Amino acid sequence: MAIVAVVLGVAVVGLLGLLIVLPDDGAETPAAKVEPTVTVSTPGAVEVIPTATGPSVEPTPDPSASALEAVFTVAVKQRKALRDADPYKLGRLGRSMCKALEEGKSFSEAVALGSGGFDQETSAYIAKLAVANLCPGQRDKIPD
Repeated sequence: MAIVAVVLGVAVVGLLGLLIVLPDDGAETPAAKVEPTVTVSTPGAVEVIPTATGPSVEPTPDPSASALEAVFTVAVKQRKALRDADPYKLGRLGRSMCKALEEGKSFSEAVALGSGGFDQETSAYIAKLAVANLCPGQRDKIPD
């Protein structure tokens, strides 16, 4: 594109030079000094068209936190005692249990801190599902 603009600029300058040197009536008239003006336009944004010759260079993103929480909530609600529980409260409870584990608390401490008004057994059930779905890096803290 730049080469075409340069070639056009040179052609315009050449044509202007011929008009100045060759008067139209054949008589000698003094040629006015004319400074040729060459305008070269530069293209705007260049659109890059991807090719389909190779694999994508962008990694596949991890599932979003909301999708993970949705899976966690569905799994938790499989327990009869939790079917009518508020999904927002369950998600918050699961995240708080994961946060406690990530801060170095033991599994039983995380269960006790994040009981959310549920009995010990139900809280442990929620904590296990939270670890499995929301913070799988903490699996080694779940007792056998």
